[in-house]
Amino acid sequence: MNRKFDANENFELLKNERNIAGRAMYEKRPSQEVKVQIYPDKSVSPAKFIPNQSMPGTFRAHPTTIAAMRSDLFANMHDEAFEELSAIITCSSCKTQIDQQFWKFCPYCEAPFPKNHG
Repeated sequence: MNRKFDANENFELLKNERNIAGRAMYEKRPSQEVKVQIYPDKSVSPAKFIPNQSMPGTFRAHPTTIAAMRSDLFANMHDEAFEELSAIITCSSCKTQIDQQFWKFCPYCEAPFPKNHG
């Protein structure tokens, strides 16, 4: 599918979506607030988040991964919502399959996404 990816459009669609049990796919108010701290570590593979053993509750990620991740990555969505909004593309540079809903550019090779994909 070659539709243009638009995070705001996906958010608007998601606000009204319900799962099989009739539960909203997106919580308008967070059920709990969780602060996620991610520290740069060049030894971590791209697009990976590794629990930080020396600081429980925090993660390590490659600096490129941190730069590439969308700021709303940890939104109040249920697992079904991530699947519903999936926008899998293949990076034109490194040929890795990526779910564009989570990234601003390729977290593996730093290539920008094609214009027809947002």
